[in-house]
Parts: sequence; C-alpha cells; structure tokens
Amino acid sequence: MAFSGLVYQLPIVRGEVSEPPCHLCPAICCQYFALQIDTPGSRKDFENLRWYLMHERVHVFVDAGKWYLQVWNPCQHLLPDQRCGIYETRPDICREYGVDENQAVNCHATSEANSEYEVLFTEASQIEDYYRNWHNKRYGKRKRSRK
Repeated sequence: MAFSGLVYQLPIVRGEVSEPPCHLCPAICCQYFALQIDTPGSRKDFENLRWYLMHERVHVFVDAGKWYLQVWNPCQHLLPDQRCGIYETRPDICREYGVDENQAVNCHATSEANSEYEVLFTEASQIEDYYRNWHNKRYGKRKRSRK
C-alpha cells in the first residue's frame, strides 16, 4: 500500500517564531505516532521488522541513528478542521512537541530536517534488501559449497 497521500509539502517558516504556527500545518503530528525500537542486530530482529511492515499504515524509519516504528493512525481527538478537540487538556507529549529544549519552535511546519529520515521502510521487501546488505557487510558474502 502506498502512502503518497500522507506526504505533505509544508511551508517552511524561517526566522523567529514565538509559538508553533499550527494553522499552517495539516496536523501531521496528530496523524501518527512513532515508538523507538531496538536497533536490529540479528536475522530474527529483521524478520520482526518485516512482519511490522506487513501491516497497513505502518512504517519503520531511522533518524539520528535510532530506529522507530511509525503507525499512521490519527488521534481520536483531531477535529475535521485539523484542530485539537481537547486542546486545553491535551497530553504533555502534545504540549511539548515542536518546542525544543531552548523553547524554540521545531516541528514539521518549521523545519526541513523533520521531513526526511536517514532511512524509511514502507514495504517488507525493503527490509529484506536492507538485511541482505547489512548481513553481507557484517559477515561478508559466504560462498555456497558445491556437493
């Protein structure tokens, strides 16, 4: 299943911004959640990643050397106009998203860096290819013995 409909070209806001310009964004941060997962280190680990990707609306990505499971499933409180239906009582993770440790705005709508991953897997076959390359680099190509 292709996810081309989930890729947005967002306006990039430059300069100082006092608060996230959420009105410019199609609420991408409310359309999915991502959980950090262990870096795969064995065939079984890669098989598990392959299994994840056999499910609809699931991606695996690597960002800053860390691996994540991304599930495209919108928040149940997202309103049709892309605003939060529980804004005043939203969870802390929502309050903190898009604001860095210096209180500067840094979200999908304000940063080009957040729109690209080091590696993005959207299909199980991509993990298979990645595993073959990873395995060959790690262990070298083994010659098959002839009988």
